[in-house]
Amino acid sequence: MAATYEAGEKFLRVIQLFTRLSDTVTGLTTRQLADELEVTPRTVQRYIATLRDSAGIDIEEHEGRLRIGAGSRLPPLQLDRYQATLLLVAIRLLHQLRPEQDPALVGALAQLSRALSIPLVARYLERTLANAEALPVNSERRDVERAVIDGFVQSRAIDVTYVDGSGRESRRVLRPYFLEPAAEGRHIYVFALDRRSGEVRPFRLDRIIAARVSTETFSVPDDFDIDSVVSASWGIWQTEGRDDIVLRFAPEARRWVREARWHPSAQVIDHPDGVMEVRMRVASEVEMRPWVLRWGPLVEVLSPPSLREYIGSSLRRAASAYDVAAAHPTGGGE
Repeated sequence: MAATYEAGEKFLRVIQLFTRLSDTVTGLTTRQLADELEVTPRTVQRYIATLRDSAGIDIEEHEGRLRIGAGSRLPPLQLDRYQATLLLVAIRLLHQLRPEQDPALVGALAQLSRALSIPLVARYLERTLANAEALPVNSERRDVERAVIDGFVQSRAIDVTYVDGSGRESRRVLRPYFLEPAAEGRHIYVFALDRRSGEVRPFRLDRIIAARVSTETFSVPDDFDIDSVVSASWGIWQTEGRDDIVLRFAPEARRWVREARWHPSAQVIDHPDGVMEVRMRVASEVEMRPWVLRWGPLVEVLSPPSLREYIGSSLRRAASAYDVAAAHPTGGGE
C-alpha cells in the first residue's frame, strides 16, 4: 500500500521522479514509478503533469512507458552519492591506465571531490589528485586524445597516423563511432569506420600517434550498437568467424573458475571428479591467449588446436628456460 506524505514533501518526490525518468532508457510504467516513490499511480500522474506544465520537461510515453524526452532542457548534472561513487570507481580505473597527466581526468576528480563531501573520500580524492597531477606532462599525447574526443563528440572525421600491433605505421581517415575500454588489457579503443577498409574496426587509442580533426562530418548509423559489436569478442577483437573454446580446469582451480567473469556464451560444467570444463564461442582465440597462460598448470586447452598448440608451446619454452637456469645457476656461490 502506498505511503502518505505531507504536501511539503511533494517537491522531493517530483525531483525523485525526474531522476528516475532521466536514468532510464527503456522507460518506466506509472505503476513502477508509484511503487518506487511509495505513492499512488494517480499521484505519479500529477507529478508528471507538474514536470510538463510547470518545469517544461519533455516526457515521452511509448507503449505505457515514460522517460525524459530528447527535447528537454536538462539542468546541470546532478548526482546522488551512489552515482557519484560509481563514477569515482570508473575514473579511478581510468587513472590507472594513464601514464601521463590528463587535465580532463584531474578536473573530473576535482568535481567529484566537491560532490562527495565525505571526509574519507575527500582525503582519498586529494591523494589521487596529487598523484594525477604529479604524472609527467605529455602535451602531444593530450592533443591526440583531445582530437579523437572532439571527433567523437562533434561527429567529425579525424585524420590519424596509426601504428598497428606489428609496428606498421599508416595514415587513415576515421569516423569515430564510440570509445570503449577493455578491462583485460587495460586499453581504450576507438571503434571507427575506417575509410581505407570500409569497415568499422577497433583502434587502440595509445597507438594513434597523430590526429587532426577534419571538416568532414558524419552520422553514426542507427543500427550501430557497441554492445552488439563486442558481444562475440573475448574483449575487443572483431572477426567474421568464431572459435569454439573448450577449457578443462584442475580441481584446485574450482573456486577461481566460479568467481571468474566469463563470456556470455560460456557454459561452465562441474564434473563429479572436481574437474571443471568451460565451453564458449568467441570471435578469436588469439585474443584469449595471454589470459589462458595466466592459469598456468591449472588449465588444459582441449579446443581449438591452434590455442592448444600455442599454450603448450609457450609453457614448454618457459619450462625449458627454468631447466637451463637450474643447470646453470647464477648468483652467489662458495
